[in-house]
Amino acid sequence: MSSPEENSTWTKPEIFLFRLSFIFFIVLSIPFNTLSFQHIGARIWSFQSFYQLATFQTSFITENPVTGINLSGYYNWLIAFVIALIAALIWQKLSPAKKAYLQLYYWLRVLLRYRLALAIIATGIVKLFPIQLPLPTLSDLHTPYGDFLPWKIYFLSTAVSSAYYVVSLGLLEIAAGLLLIYHRTTAIGAGLAIALLLNIVLVNFAYGIGNQVYSSFLLLIAIFILSYDLPRIFNLFFLEVSSLADNFVPRYTPLLKKSRKYLQLAFLLILFGFGLATYGAWKNTRYPYPANRGLANTEGIYDVSKFILNNDTIPYSLTDPDRWQNVVFEKWNTISIQDNKPVKIDRLRPEITYQDSKERNFEDLGNGSRHFYRYQADADSNKIILENKTDVNDGYTFALSRRGDQEITLKGFSKNGDSLSVVLTRFAKTYLLREGRRKPIKIY
Repeated sequence: MSSPEENSTWTKPEIFLFRLSFIFFIVLSIPFNTLSFQHIGARIWSFQSFYQLATFQTSFITENPVTGINLSGYYNWLIAFVIALIAALIWQKLSPAKKAYLQLYYWLRVLLRYRLALAIIATGIVKLFPIQLPLPTLSDLHTPYGDFLPWKIYFLSTAVSSAYYVVSLGLLEIAAGLLLIYHRTTAIGAGLAIALLLNIVLVNFAYGIGNQVYSSFLLLIAIFILSYDLPRIFNLFFLEVSSLADNFVPRYTPLLKKSRKYLQLAFLLILFGFGLATYGAWKNTRYPYPANRGLANTEGIYDVSKFILNNDTIPYSLTDPDRWQNVVFEKWNTISIQDNKPVKIDRLRPEITYQDSKERNFEDLGNGSRHFYRYQADADSNKIILENKTDVNDGYTFALSRRGDQEITLKGFSKNGDSLSVVLTRFAKTYLLREGRRKPIKIY
């Protein structure tokens, strides 16, 4: 498409291409259907609900909610393209224009700039505060590497990376979004967004995170925005010839001209409020992990030193289907158990949605080795009830007694009526990942 400063007319193919692109992006950028809001929680003012609004994607066909290489979402692109093609043909027939749609082209870029800025800044904020990529739990640290789904390996490996890698990614995404807001820095912001989003798209395909379609759409928007300035950039930096600056001056109504700066300020204040809410959720409610505190002084890994099932003592075994091997108590009200029973893996995509504390499932997503239980404890009766987080038919009711901080005894029944008596002995374990490096490491 010819640059607007070079001439004020476009060829018929260029006009048709613009009309096609205009309708295509409008269809996929404006949340006109209820499917865009299906995951927004009852608490519309929660930071999770705002994040869902900021990262919405219009869908005619509901995407597969599980992880993996899910390409069915690209059918929505095909549907949008068919709609845009039919509408563009009708538009071309009814109005065979010859002049360039410079003003309309400008407003399309404005819409896409803010659409992309909203999404990428929101994503940067949940990286700046470790909500999207939280640090591994104790259960994660006691899960064999090969028992994670690929996406969980990527999330945990990235979360523990040094030199503030995740925070740096978040800051770069926020910077790209802020540059996109202002007309004079749009090309820089779009270029930075392309570099970041290309990596995100590749990671989604490589590790089967499940957000290939959405991240690809954001990348497509960034490429479209940069394409306006790309001929000038190419001439200047690659061909090393003179390149005229963009001299198009958009027309504003008097009201819009007066309110432009205030609208930009309101946009930034909304994002600032989202940032504060995100920080509060991470700091105060431990999102994405449960907010409810666990039993005092129980956090740690425990060896199952004694296991009695239906009055039959079962020695330690790596193959017995019933015998527990070890148990992890988290800071919050979650217990994870390692045994030889098949694990019902939760394959849902990791999403930032509103969840009550008991419904938060990030810790057990993608883990194929441990059974995760939320528990309720009654301090007066020493009673503890365990509910499997992925299997409603699995659970226990125990009487809990403790000998100091090193030993816990559980006596009770499973949901299917089996009696159990389990003695747990705490490991004295130090986690180097949490200790950090005190001295530089020399490898030669």
